[in-house]
Amino acid sequence: MKHKGNHIHNTTFANYLLALFVLPTLLGCVQDMPKQTQGNRWELYRTLFYYKYIERDTAKYAAARFLIENMPYHHSRARIYRDNDTLEQWRHETDSIYYSIVQGVKMDKFPWDSLRQVKKARREMIEADTLPDPIIDYSMLCDITELDFKFLTDHIDNAFRVWHESPFARNLTFDEFKEYILPYRCVEGYGFNETGKAYHDLFAKYVMLDSTADLRTTVQYYNAAINNLRDMNGKTHRTRLAGVYDLYSRDFHDCVDVASYDCNILRACGVPVVVEHNICYRSLSGRHYHCSAYNDSTDTWQTFNPESSLPGDGDWAFAETANVYRSTYAAQKDTPPFLKAEGEYVPSVLNDPCMKDVTAYLAKTVSITLPFSENTRCNLAYLATYSRDWQGAIPVTWGVIDRSRGKVTFNHAMPGLLYFPIYYPDESYHTFGQPFYIEMEDSVPVIREIPYIDRGDDSRISITLTRKYPRKPNMKRVAEELIGGRFIGSRKGDFSDAVTLLEIKKAPQPSLLTYPLSHVGRYKSYRFQASDEHPYAHISMLEWLAPEGYGYANTMPAMRRHVLSPSDTIAVNCEQHLMRMMDAEKWEDMSWKAEYDGNMQTAPSPYRDITLWLKEPQVVTHVRFSPKNADNGICAGDEYELRYWDDGWQSCGTARAKYEYIEFANIPHGKLYWLVNLTQGKEEMPFVLNEHGRQRFVYYDLIEK
Repeated sequence: MKHKGNHIHNTTFANYLLALFVLPTLLGCVQDMPKQTQGNRWELYRTLFYYKYIERDTAKYAAARFLIENMPYHHSRARIYRDNDTLEQWRHETDSIYYSIVQGVKMDKFPWDSLRQVKKARREMIEADTLPDPIIDYSMLCDITELDFKFLTDHIDNAFRVWHESPFARNLTFDEFKEYILPYRCVEGYGFNETGKAYHDLFAKYVMLDSTADLRTTVQYYNAAINNLRDMNGKTHRTRLAGVYDLYSRDFHDCVDVASYDCNILRACGVPVVVEHNICYRSLSGRHYHCSAYNDSTDTWQTFNPESSLPGDGDWAFAETANVYRSTYAAQKDTPPFLKAEGEYVPSVLNDPCMKDVTAYLAKTVSITLPFSENTRCNLAYLATYSRDWQGAIPVTWGVIDRSRGKVTFNHAMPGLLYFPIYYPDESYHTFGQPFYIEMEDSVPVIREIPYIDRGDDSRISITLTRKYPRKPNMKRVAEELIGGRFIGSRKGDFSDAVTLLEIKKAPQPSLLTYPLSHVGRYKSYRFQASDEHPYAHISMLEWLAPEGYGYANTMPAMRRHVLSPSDTIAVNCEQHLMRMMDAEKWEDMSWKAEYDGNMQTAPSPYRDITLWLKEPQVVTHVRFSPKNADNGICAGDEYELRYWDDGWQSCGTARAKYEYIEFANIPHGKLYWLVNLTQGKEEMPFVLNEHGRQRFVYYDLIEK
């Protein structure tokens, strides 16, 4: 008899009698019931019993076993302990208002204008008050001891229904279904426990509105629903997570939660989705969680950022990524927790039994073998790459040590990535080789040493550094687009008589430097005008300068030009007499503009011109400006630490920068270095010093993509 929605307590007395006779047989089938079940064992037995002997559905029984057998690897971080129904009333009201507007309306006729007005009015009302927080239990809640019969049967029944009904899931094999539709959790430890049935009841009316929609449009329906529901309320000023209620405001919104909810909800509606994350980036800080949806029409996985993009749109993000891992529900036996020796330490970032390396479908991966002769009881070795967030070395992939042959093979290495070969005899890593990178030659991976490293050189040197991170390609482009731009003056003030005072003929350095005007005169208006080819004012900081001796009243002290070497102090002394010209009564009336705000990372790029409007003709003799840039040079006043790689990162000491350069003395020559800003910022990158003592950064300068 197929299940039609009634649970075990509604079955006939005859079925119960039958159950009593077959219970011993059932118990024999589940002798491998996880030991962690504790007092919840009966709820799990009851679920298996129900599908095997009451509903008699072998597929659902197998699905239930799959969930139960892998439950020991999963837990929830919190749950609502008590709520006074305020949140549910608020959620229901939000949903009702939104549904009344979009009910039955397809994407091509979506009522964006009506929604905009309703959202604005409601958001103003909600944000003027504060919603109360529920009482949250922040205990680690192990799924194997928490999930009961009703949770599991509600969830499993919904999963099977959408598997057979959804055009995106109906062609999945049973094994694929178990990973891409069935699980109630998609990111270990994230989200409050919720069934697929609950998610389906709340969101299917939005997500599956159009039964003819393709995958991208279906996800677009989801994005529209979640974003509009969030915008209906804006900030509710709650201070605690509240499970599904967090989807109805913008109080909590990071990439892990966003990806987790997206995956759970779309699965509950019959869309095969997984959550993936990158361990770190090649040259950026942080990491990121995203989703990937299976497109049955193309038999491919397509990445996207939930709530903000669609399947296939996110592929651009992986040009800079290190290894990408998919969160699975089933434990993967080829992961470090299963491969390690007894008692062997596994770094937390890879200590997850439910993860699968899927880098190969996003980027090139290769297999490499390295010699390993260390005397250790460890089974595993790792390839680490640079990451500021992990004190300069984060393990991104692993290999099993072959002691008999003195080697270790890594099957998921990536070309173009800086690698440190390491292992963990304890909670601190040890190295077993020198830093290297992989380059492809005729489709064959070749291991390359980092140039300019001399392990046999014990000499000491003094160095002068001007950057902690290389110039990014897009920032170089921004500076190059300033070529052809002109500084012009107008005696009339309307530029009908414009005179070119200075033309930019080469890309300016990403520093605040001074440039003399070639045609000095009395002009009522001064202007920077970008070229016709690149009509963008990519200038982040700009000063119009005149000598203090002119005695103009509309001036204020200028910023000091940047000093990039000891010899530049001469230029600073020569420019001390220059004052900043203003075209407003107070500097505050100008400093709000991107070109005057003192921020290297902002510029009035959408505009072509920057104009100084004077009340009467005056003389400007110099301009001081910098192109827009990432502000990764040395910042005067900041404290820095220089480190070098020698079986791990070693410190050369600290120094505080007086100008836009910093000096270190008596440091080891011929090393891989890392300059750490201890005061601010996140972007840093290892570098070497070439034969002329100039910084050459690992990426962009040495290793090219």
